[in-house]
Amino acid sequence: MGERKFEWGGLSADRGDYVTAGEALAMLEVLVIAQADLDVTTELRNGAAWARFSRGGRWAVVSTPGSRWFSVETDTGHRLQIVDANTSKDQSAQLLAVHVDVAEAYVRGEAMPVRAGGLGGSVLTVDVNGRQVLLTQSVGRRVRGLFGR
Repeated sequence: MGERKFEWGGLSADRGDYVTAGEALAMLEVLVIAQADLDVTTELRNGAAWARFSRGGRWAVVSTPGSRWFSVETDTGHRLQIVDANTSKDQSAQLLAVHVDVAEAYVRGEAMPVRAGGLGGSVLTVDVNGRQVLLTQSVGRRVRGLFGR
């Protein structure tokens, strides 16, 4: 495979720093090249760039429309989501790289469960380059857990 270079290109009418889903997909494709030990697929789906990392039955999906929000969701229903409508191009690239790191760490098995209060949900602690990142269950998953579904 040839060397790929990622560059932000699109500008929106109202904001020069806006990042499109296509640009985010290009960035994801560059970020996942080094992950030869994981099964990785990338695509545009529902107006967002997606990268799915998996190994065995364990998986995590990173998604973003480019700017505004960034998300990692796991096979257990745990997630990390950052919503910030004012991210610059540089900040968007950094946030996307962090979310990819979280997904990779989770899939490689570097997550530890931690019991949380509230609606019976749980929290996973993922070690990402020596830092602890918390992934929480969605409210829907917590409610289903309360009722044994």
